[in-house]
Amino acid sequence: MDETTLVQDIETSHRTPAFRSYREVLDDAAPGASSASQRFYRMVDGDLSEKYTTRLLDCRSSAWFVRHEDTGRVRIAAKQCRLRWCYHCSESRQQFITQAILPWYSKVKSPKLLTVTLRHNDKPLPEQIDFLYRSFAKFRNRKLLKDAIRGGIWFFQITYNQKSQQWHPHIHALLDADYMLHAELMTIWSKITDGSTIVHIRAVHDPAKTLSHNARYAARPSALIKIPESLWPELHEAFEHRKICGSWGSAKLISFKPSKPEDADKWHDIGGFRTIVALRDCDDNARAIFDAFTFGTELDESISMRNVEDQIDHEVAKKKPPPDWELEPWFEF
Repeated sequence: MDETTLVQDIETSHRTPAFRSYREVLDDAAPGASSASQRFYRMVDGDLSEKYTTRLLDCRSSAWFVRHEDTGRVRIAAKQCRLRWCYHCSESRQQFITQAILPWYSKVKSPKLLTVTLRHNDKPLPEQIDFLYRSFAKFRNRKLLKDAIRGGIWFFQITYNQKSQQWHPHIHALLDADYMLHAELMTIWSKITDGSTIVHIRAVHDPAKTLSHNARYAARPSALIKIPESLWPELHEAFEHRKICGSWGSAKLISFKPSKPEDADKWHDIGGFRTIVALRDCDDNARAIFDAFTFGTELDESISMRNVEDQIDHEVAKKKPPPDWELEPWFEF
C-alpha cells in the first residue's frame, strides 16, 4: 500500500472506534476502578468547576510510541495528570516506586516487614491519621527500634470496616533490622497509643514480592471501589496534601517522585498511539513498532509512522509529545 492510499484510509478510519486512545484502552482493562476515579473527582469539583475532572480525563488521552536511539527499544510516552486518586497514575507510580526501592531492599542485611495499626474508634479520619503518624514517629525513636533498625520505608494504608462502620488506618514498613522481640514491640506500641496492641513483624524471604505488594500503598492509600462513596468527601479531606510514604536511615535517599529519564533526549517519537495500534494489521511499519513494544525487541531506526501522520488532516495525529511527557510502564494489549 502506498502512502497516499494509506493516508486516505486513515482519514476515513479515524472517525471509527478503531482509533481508540491509550486512555480508552487502559479504561477497558480496569473499568470499575477508572470509573470510580472519575466519580471521585466529579465529587471534588462539585457543580461549579470541572478543574480536576478535565485534568483526569486528559490524562493519557494522547500517547506516542517512542524509540531509544541507542538501544532501539520501544516504549509508550504520555502526559500524566498525577492526581492521587487517578487509577492509571497510581498503577504507574506503583511500578516506579517498586523499581526505585528494590535495589535497596533486595540487598539489605536482614529484610523485615512491620505493620502497626490502631484500635478501631469513631474519631474523624484526619484525627486518626494524625495520631497514627505521631505514634509511629515516637515508636521509631524508642531505643529498641533505633538500635535494631538500620533503615526503613513506610507506607500508609486505610481500609473501612463495613460491619462496624469504622476506619482502619495502619502503616506498613519495609525494614533492614535485627531481630526484635514481638512482645517488646507490642508493649512499646501499646504505651504510645494508649492501648493499641496490634503489631506484626516478620522476616522477609522474598523482598521483590513483599515490596510489590506493599508499594501500591505508596501510590494510593486505598482502593476507591472498596470505600463507600458517601465517605469519599471525608477521604479527600483527610489526604489532601498529606504524605503517604516516607523513608529513614539507610533508605533515606530513595526518591518516590517519578520523573523523566536521564536519557530523555534519546527517546524519539515514531508515531501516535492511536494510529499505530489501529493500523498494526494493515501496515508493515505499524506492525513492526507494535511488535517491538510488545516483545521488547530492537526496532530499526528507519521505521517510523511519523512521516505518514504528518500528512494526516487530523489534530490528534499531528500532535507531538509535550515537554512534560513521561514513559509509561509496559502494558499488555
